[in-house]
Amino acid sequence: MTVSDVLSDFKVQAEAGLSDKDVKERQIRYGLNEVVEKKQRMVLLFLKHFWGLTAIMLELTIIISFLLKKYVDVYLIGGLMLFNAIIGFVQESKAAKTVAALKQSLQVLVRVLRNNKWEQVTGNQLVPGDIIRIRTGDFITADVKIINGIAGADQSALTGESMLLSKKEGDMLFSGSVIKNGECNAVVTATGINTFFGKTIQLVQMAKPRLHMEEVVASVVKILFLIVLVFVGITIVVSLLRGETILSMLPLVLILLVTAVPVAMPAMFTVSMAKGSQQLATKGILVSRLSASEDAATMTTLCIDKTGTITQNKLSVQDIRTTENFTPEDILRYGVLASVAANNDPIDMAFLQKAEENKIDNSGYRQITFIPFSAVIKRTEAIVQKDGTQFKVMKGAYNTIKGLCNLQQPDLDMTVDTWASKGYKTIAVAIQKNNITTFAGILALIDPPLKDSSKMIAGIKELGVTIKMLTGDALQIAKEIATQVGIGNDIVPAGLLRERPDGGDSHTIIIGHNGFAEVLPEDKFTIVKTLQQHKEITGMTGDGVNDAPALKQAEVGIAVKSATDAAKQAASVVLLHEGLESIINLITVGRTIHHRITNWVVSKISKTLFTVLFVCVAYLVTGKFVVGAFDMVLLLFIIDFVTLTLSTDIVSWSKKPETWNIKPLVKQGFILGLLLTVEALVWLYIGKKYFEITDLKQLHSFGFATLFFAGIFNIFVVRTPIRFYKQPIGKNLLFAIIADIILACTIILLGLPGFTTLPIVVTVSSLFYFAVCSFTLNDWAKLKLTH
Repeated sequence: MTVSDVLSDFKVQAEAGLSDKDVKERQIRYGLNEVVEKKQRMVLLFLKHFWGLTAIMLELTIIISFLLKKYVDVYLIGGLMLFNAIIGFVQESKAAKTVAALKQSLQVLVRVLRNNKWEQVTGNQLVPGDIIRIRTGDFITADVKIINGIAGADQSALTGESMLLSKKEGDMLFSGSVIKNGECNAVVTATGINTFFGKTIQLVQMAKPRLHMEEVVASVVKILFLIVLVFVGITIVVSLLRGETILSMLPLVLILLVTAVPVAMPAMFTVSMAKGSQQLATKGILVSRLSASEDAATMTTLCIDKTGTITQNKLSVQDIRTTENFTPEDILRYGVLASVAANNDPIDMAFLQKAEENKIDNSGYRQITFIPFSAVIKRTEAIVQKDGTQFKVMKGAYNTIKGLCNLQQPDLDMTVDTWASKGYKTIAVAIQKNNITTFAGILALIDPPLKDSSKMIAGIKELGVTIKMLTGDALQIAKEIATQVGIGNDIVPAGLLRERPDGGDSHTIIIGHNGFAEVLPEDKFTIVKTLQQHKEITGMTGDGVNDAPALKQAEVGIAVKSATDAAKQAASVVLLHEGLESIINLITVGRTIHHRITNWVVSKISKTLFTVLFVCVAYLVTGKFVVGAFDMVLLLFIIDFVTLTLSTDIVSWSKKPETWNIKPLVKQGFILGLLLTVEALVWLYIGKKYFEITDLKQLHSFGFATLFFAGIFNIFVVRTPIRFYKQPIGKNLLFAIIADIILACTIILLGLPGFTTLPIVVTVSSLFYFAVCSFTLNDWAKLKLTH
C-alpha cells in the first residue's frame, strides 16, 4: 500500500494525527501495543525446588531412611523440604514481581502527533493510525510506514542481520528495530501481536548473567566438598573397621555432603539483588539486569559525559554576534528554520524559545527538507522555500560552519575563545544561496552545571572512584566546566589518543589526565576498553545512539535521563533524575549488597567446615555419631533460614571499591570454623564428664544443641568487620535469630518424635557457653583477621 492509501485506510491526516476519541476507540478495538508474556505455570515453579543436587541428596536420604524403617525421619525430613520449598517459592515470587515492576518502569517513550500537537506517550499506548516522529537512537515499538524523511535501521534483533538498512518514504520499519541515523515521520500500521514479527521486543532485556560472586562461591564449594569428602572418607573407613554397615551410615554421610552444598545461595543472591533493585528504584535508578548493582560495587573508574550529568542539559541563549549584512533576528530565524520542534532537541529548543521571546515572524518560510545533526557532519541542514525561491540554512559547530564558508575573521575566533572561557557553547549559523555559503553569525548557549555537581563529584572521589570527563564539546568549554565542578583543569583533546605522536601508551595518556574534550563516540569505546585491559572496573555514562557500544562494553553502563532508547537498551542502569547523586546511590547500594553477600560466604564456609570437622572428629574420638540424619537436616534448614535474612541486614558500605579477592574470605571462614570446632569439642567433653551425657539419643540432642548455638551466634561475628555490638543489626535478621533460638530451645526442651529432650540446665548452659565464646574469643579473632 502507498502512504496515502495507509493514511486513508486508517482515516488519519498526517498533519493533525488522531483525536483522543479515535485513540480510545482503537485501543478498545486493537488492545494495548504489547504482547502478554506466557508465564511459567506456578506449579512447575514450585516443583523445581524439589530438583537439583541438594534436593536429590535429601530425597535419597528419605528413601534410605524409609528402607531402614526410620519413618519419623522420613516424615520430618520430607516436611522440612516442603517448608523450605514454600519459603523459597515465596521469596523468588517476590523477586520476580520486582523484576516485572522494573520492566514496567522502563517503558519506551514515543513522540506522537495527536489533536494537532506533538506529545510523548509510552510505547504501549500506540494504536494503528498514530503519526509518530522517529529520530536517531529511537527504539521502534510498532510496525510503521514512513511518511517522509529517511532512516538507517538496525533490524539485527529481529533478523540476525547486522547490516544497516536504509529506509525512505513508503518503506516499512518493524517493531524491534533501532534507528541508527536519520529522522522521519511515520504512521503506525500494526501493534502488539499483529506486528510483522508477532511480538513487541522489550527495550530492556532483564538478563541475569552469572555473577562474579557466584563463580567465587562455586570455587569455594569445590574446596568444601574436598574437605567433606576427605573427612567423611576417613570416618567411613573407621566405621567399617568398627563393624558398622554402609547402609546404616549412608543417611548421615549424605547429610554431611549436603552441608557443603550452598542450599540458600540462589535465593540469597536473588533476594539481595532484588532488594537492592527496589531500593535503587525508589531513588530514581532503574537497573536493566539484577547484577548491575554488584558491578557498581567494584567500579574503580567512572567516565562521565558532561551534558545532563554534570550540567542541566537546558540550553539558553546568552549572546549573539553577527557578520556584516546580518542582524540578530536573521541568526535566530535561520537557526529556527534549521530546527524541528518535534525532535525536542536541546539546541533546537533554545533557538525556538529565544525566537518566540523575540517574536520572530517566520510566516512565508517553508521547510522543504531537513537533515538532522550527526557526529559525522556536526550540523543540521534544511532546504527552505520563500516566495518561490529555495535556499539552504545550516547551524552547527563553529569550526565546521567556518570551514564550509572559508571564513577568516580573527575577531570572531577571539569571541568564541572568550565565550568558551565562560563555559558557553558556540553555535554558528550560515545560509547558502546559488551554491555560495555565507557565514551569518554566532550564538552563545549556556548549559550551566547542576547546583550539586561539585558536591557530588567530591562524594564520588571520596568513595575511591577515579573520574574522567568525556565530552564532545570544545576544549575551552570542557576545561571551564571541569574546573568549576572540581574534576580538575587537566583536560586535553581526544585527538591526543588517536594520534599519539610519540607512540605513547593509551593507558598512560588516559590515567594522566582528568578528561578529554572533542571526543568522538569511538573514543569513548577505546577509553573504556583500554581501562578494562588494565584491570579497571569501568563505569560509563552516555545518552546517544553512538554511545551504545561504550555503554555495552563498560561493566557499569549508565544511561542518563535524556538518553535515547538505543542507549538505554545498551546500558545496565537507567537514571530517571539528572545529576550525579543517583550514581553515588548506585555505588553505595552496590557496596552494601556486596557486603551482605560476602558476609553470607564467610558464614557458609565457617559453618560447613565446623559441622563436618566436629561430627567426624567427635566420631573418631568417641566411636559414636554425635548427631543423627534428622538432626542435621533440621539444623540445615533452620540455620539457612536465618542466614537468608543476611540479605536484608544493615551493613556499612566500604569507602573504597570492593574486589572479588576470595582469599581473605576463605581465610576468615576457615579460622572461625576451626575455632568453633575446638570450642564444640571442649563443650562435648564437658557434656560427657559433667552433664553425664552418655545415652546415644541424648548425645544426638546434645550434638544438635552444640551445632545450633555455635552456628547461630557465629552470625553475629561474621556480619560485620568491626566489634559485633558497634554495628546496628537489621530487624529482620534479629527477629529471625530470636525466633530461631526460641524454636530450637522449644525442640530441645520439649522434644519431637524421634528427638530426645535435654535438661534445662544443659540447654541454657550450651546457649551461654557459645554466646560467650562467639562474643569474646571469636569476635577478637575476626578483628585480627580483618584489620
